[in-house]
Amino acid sequence: MREAGEPPRLLGIAGSLRNARFGPGGDALLRSLAELPDEAALQAWLASECAVHLQQFLDAGRAAGLDFLQIHRNLRRAGGQRGLSNSESALAAGLWAAQQLGVAVDHLSLAEQFDGFGAPRDPDGLRARLLSADGFLLSGPVYFGDRGSLTESLFEFIERDATLRAQLAGRLFGGIAVGAKRNGGQETTLIYQMLDALRLGLLAVGNDSDTTSQYGGTGHAGDVGTMHLDRYGLETSMGVGRRMARVLLRLATPHALADRPRALFLILADADGLVAGGVEQLRAALTDVFDATALDLPKRTIRRCIACDICPTQIDVDAVYRCIIEHGRDDMKALHPLLLGHDLLIPVAVTLHAPGARQSVYQSFVERTRYLRRGDYVWSDLLVAPLLFEEVGRLSTELMRMTTSFVRHHTVLATPQLVPLLDGEALGLDAVAARLKAMAPIAARLTAGRLSAALAPSPTKYNPVGYVLAADKDREDERMARRARMVEARRQVVADAAATRLKPRE
Repeated sequence: MREAGEPPRLLGIAGSLRNARFGPGGDALLRSLAELPDEAALQAWLASECAVHLQQFLDAGRAAGLDFLQIHRNLRRAGGQRGLSNSESALAAGLWAAQQLGVAVDHLSLAEQFDGFGAPRDPDGLRARLLSADGFLLSGPVYFGDRGSLTESLFEFIERDATLRAQLAGRLFGGIAVGAKRNGGQETTLIYQMLDALRLGLLAVGNDSDTTSQYGGTGHAGDVGTMHLDRYGLETSMGVGRRMARVLLRLATPHALADRPRALFLILADADGLVAGGVEQLRAALTDVFDATALDLPKRTIRRCIACDICPTQIDVDAVYRCIIEHGRDDMKALHPLLLGHDLLIPVAVTLHAPGARQSVYQSFVERTRYLRRGDYVWSDLLVAPLLFEEVGRLSTELMRMTTSFVRHHTVLATPQLVPLLDGEALGLDAVAARLKAMAPIAARLTAGRLSAALAPSPTKYNPVGYVLAADKDREDERMARRARMVEARRQVVADAAATRLKPRE
């Protein structure tokens, strides 16, 4: 644990073989970032460093027509003091944004850490660098819609060291991916490396609500030295930096919860009560560390989302149901208050070889939560741990889909949990219960940080990227001061909760 008053530390990890910075060049990069006063200065500096790297590339042999193997060798001899590759440029933007919010930042080049066959050059040194950080912002190129081999080497290094893996559990992960095309596999790359990080016990976030609240930074740079031209990509990269900084600061809160964190099992699919029974066993096992409840949604009626052009119907306080669907047979309005006020959300589903017994409202429910997301992220900073009951040998996508859907609610992801089913019996429930119990301190810290930070709030506002009609409606409502009312009401609810739920951390 860091000393009181010491800021959390975010380690920026450059995952490209074309990294321009290595050795003392990483320290020089950090000094440059610290001297940039505003976003305009950052943009100008990135343009300059991209131009330097392009010239380095030409000088290393491209202008002379040398083959790339010789160019690569010449670049490695250049000293690593100046220039930025495309993925380094996006990483620098993310680190700069995080630094503006008060976290300390550091830099690590994976090209320095692993040889051409994936072996670590200095295992003890790499281990120490990882342990010095509270969070990891990884930026790298897209390879066939996936992360590169340097990133693979890093994850394998952590996975093979059980002690290191245990020590890193609960630390924060975020990602940036740079591809040669605008839709060049950036999101799949971000998803795969996020799932890898979660599997290793890290927490994970995407980019922030100022951009799109999706999976991280998405850069588009097809040629050497062009990342500075992708304004959208830099915005999303800064967005994940800001998102990580805010969550790290919440986790470092000097406050603690005076009561137990509140967990909600959100049963979205069942099979003749099998899931409900398993969830009840888990809920009972968690009563010493959580106040846990469950909602059995397959027993409810949930109509499909009709994709309104303006969603939610109006700006209002969180307690007000704001979906246009209020059909008498639809239960979402009645469910709305039961979805609020939790510290850990556990969406639960089931998959079977023979799906006939399966009752699911999964897709309809997820679509209907659109009004919660677009209602200024009602679930913002809530810890989420998806849980799937899966018949052995069934290859399904449900666990990944729950993970990628719920992170878009501006949440913090914990490791997804799998319960194998064999001959109708749920296996390993005790182990799952133990892993969920281990999330209680994280949920408590995150909630304490959220409550204390929200006493002086910067509202988390949904940015309707791509929704022109919604943006027009948003401006109209803001002129009527509805948003001010909503923000003040949310602040008051949080202040009331903080007054009863917070205490100084011991």
